[in-house]
Amino acid sequence: MKKHTITAALASLLVLSSAVPVLAAEVKPATTIQVWVDGKKEAYKIAPIVENQQVLIPLRQLASSLGIPMDSKHITFNTARQSTTIRYDQATVVLVSGSPEAQINGIKVPLSTSPILTKQGITYVPVDVVKEAWGKQVIWDPTSKMLQIGVSNKDKVVEILKSFETGDTKAAETWVSKDQYIQHNLSFANGREGLIEGIKQMKGANTQVDIQRIIQDGDYVAVHYKETDDGKPSVLFDIFRFDKNGKIVEHWDNSQELAPANPSGRTMIDGTTEIKDLNKTEANKALIRKFVDDILVGKNRAALESYFNGDHYIQHNSFFGDGVSVIKQLFPAADGNQGNSSGYDKVHMVIGEGNFVLVVSETKSPKGNTTAVYDMWRVENGKVAEHWDVVQDVPAQAEWKNTNGKF
Repeated sequence: MKKHTITAALASLLVLSSAVPVLAAEVKPATTIQVWVDGKKEAYKIAPIVENQQVLIPLRQLASSLGIPMDSKHITFNTARQSTTIRYDQATVVLVSGSPEAQINGIKVPLSTSPILTKQGITYVPVDVVKEAWGKQVIWDPTSKMLQIGVSNKDKVVEILKSFETGDTKAAETWVSKDQYIQHNLSFANGREGLIEGIKQMKGANTQVDIQRIIQDGDYVAVHYKETDDGKPSVLFDIFRFDKNGKIVEHWDNSQELAPANPSGRTMIDGTTEIKDLNKTEANKALIRKFVDDILVGKNRAALESYFNGDHYIQHNSFFGDGVSVIKQLFPAADGNQGNSSGYDKVHMVIGEGNFVLVVSETKSPKGNTTAVYDMWRVENGKVAEHWDVVQDVPAQAEWKNTNGKF
């Protein structure tokens, strides 16, 4: 679970008033607002405020709610700039009083409203900072005057997947919609009860879930992981869609038995995991979509090299080794698609965060079966740099336990 951290320099921030008369403001506390953090109702001595229909909370109380240690290592306050810098859990956040944007790991991120420093020396911060910097779920209902700050959608997904290790259904009961859950794993019955029953059946199966990569794109969270059942490892991609209330309402996945290392000694799961270049998410998604349409759907052999930085390409597909030159050798026979000369037929989803982009596609296997292909690419400096995939044949419809289809 991600949290903020504040330093002892906060003391000077909280008593500061006359030093910054230009930004000091009068505010009207909204005493009717209820604040819930991780399911616990908070009793604030200083009430939040509402500006531009957005909630701001006193910095010190927000830090206390989230269990943040208040040491001089994690926060600094610059009186001249009226700025606060918070360093915690791989995020460095700079907030400036009166500025409608934050800097998060050096990237400018727009805020719903600006931080406020009052004449009483209290700094109020918009709660969307918690979401943008540390991935907390933030839900504000202006009708009921209730603000909920809690588990991020990524963390909810981790809890769901880890429940397959224990057979404990609490996470599914908590985070999955009771009435709206749509299941695309054709081995499960539709609805939340089908998922819960599947989790129960895993109890005692000696299941292990090892998560490698997890990305979030709006309401979608995608996970790349290895699951071992009774000593038999598989590699999976799962995709979860959330509604506006933070409940899981739809799920897709793809599974493949873990293959031996490829000719370059790489496995289906190892490699880079660090998410970077958050400001390039949309550009990277567009690049990968164009690459898939151009090369894997359109089979435009002439354009292949333009997507790579020379021969620098890391491959985790179990059949191929590193390098664009390997793909070039295989392309005439394989059309870039594991020996399938037909190429991809349709792209169903493109999900990205920073330098990672996951694409869900449909194709035909050499035997003529419909096949789902989940490809994850890492982009570096505007070029395709690394690739993982999971390929699974769609079972015959007579074997389906729901009617929602694979895609």
